Amino acid sequence: MISDAQRENTKVVLKELFNLWDSRAGLYGDVFFGSAVAMGHDKKWRNVTSFLFPMHKSERRSAGLQADYGHFKLVDGTMSLAEAKTVLSTVVESDRLTLPGVPEIEIQASLHPNSPKQFQHSGRSRFPLFYPHYDFNFSIEQDFKGDSTQELLYSIDLPVFPSTAAAMESYLSLRLGDNSQYSGVLAALVPDYRGKIDEIHIGTKTVEVEIECLEGSSEKDLIGKLFVKYYGGISITDDLNFTDYKASAEIRDFPRDLLVVLLSRKDGELVDRRTFLAGSQYVTEGVTIEAPEQDIEQLIQMGESESVEFKREIPPQREQIAIGATALANRRGGRILIGVADDCSISGCKLEKPKDVITQILRSHCDPPLDVVIDEVQIRSLPVVIVTVPEGRDKPYAVKDKGVFIRTGATKRPATRYELDEMYNAKRSLRNPFGQEL
Repeated sequence: MISDAQRENTKVVLKELFNLWDSRAGLYGDVFFGSAVAMGHDKKWRNVTSFLFPMHKSERRSAGLQADYGHFKLVDGTMSLAEAKTVLSTVVESDRLTLPGVPEIEIQASLHPNSPKQFQHSGRSRFPLFYPHYDFNFSIEQDFKGDSTQELLYSIDLPVFPSTAAAMESYLSLRLGDNSQYSGVLAALVPDYRGKIDEIHIGTKTVEVEIECLEGSSEKDLIGKLFVKYYGGISITDDLNFTDYKASAEIRDFPRDLLVVLLSRKDGELVDRRTFLAGSQYVTEGVTIEAPEQDIEQLIQMGESESVEFKREIPPQREQIAIGATALANRRGGRILIGVADDCSISGCKLEKPKDVITQILRSHCDPPLDVVIDEVQIRSLPVVIVTVPEGRDKPYAVKDKGVFIRTGATKRPATRYELDEMYNAKRSLRNPFGQEL
């Protein structure tokens, strides 16, 4: 049960949320909401997931979903900002969730004053919102959580789904990833429509950043900040002033790490942020690597590192490719270049259908499965296969019958007990499917 102190603290945080909504109301229109509720064995309805966020004043989106599977209902719709405040106030003051289209639900939820909000950068997020935003996640008491299930969801008049999570992804445009079983999510979002980072073009001599501003906001109200770290530890910073929604900065080399932030000139508030592991062609939304052949060749000359591994060819012990890939995924990610020797000489990869072969190797040996990108490029007219491995979101990744490996410097080794504990602890802390995605 929620204590009186928790309730009072929640009211304080809720006031902060409402103040943020009010401060940005000039760019806001109606509030969009989505909700999925489930009936428990006791025949009581409980919240599985519900979210609310103000749309931009010029935005029009399809709403009015009513999908009733009997024991599981999904709805979405719009309401005024004042009505959304009433919904959240009723949750805190009366322990009731009252969204249009679903039964009134008993709920006990609180917001912690020490961590009231989480910043989410622009791009694809777990909610159907592509602009940067603050995410206020309520903590729901266990007895009031509705469960998502793996049971088949079907109805004569509605589509069939293998699970309730699949239905929520389809109907509510949520991105739940591998979190197919969870319960009790209530979130209120505070979008920032002043601007967002749209595209970043990275080369060996320049970085170009493109931004987007909606009606009612201006690029002149924003300033960009750039941080670049090169191989060898040297770093630089620069300001980005936008003209025609573009700005560029000169760099002296292909970067290892890169950070771009977008700030409001008026109050210095963070508007958007993007962080990338540079020196790789990890396919990150909105990032383009310019002159890839030149950049890859330069990367090869830098030699192997914590994020780069060379293979002259696919070794006879094919699980070595899986060991290399999982070792990268268990750290910060990186790339395996096949067709490049340890001495940085380029021999070329003679493998036929390399994408199919490497995909099959990783499927056969990695647990859990890895999501990688496989590219074929020509370097000095020789074929080089690049396996790009993002940092894993489901660590630790193991190689079947071999164990868990990590990459340290230019080598890989079995993970220690301490390192395994760290990965498991981090995994437990991210079980909330709507936690911050860095």
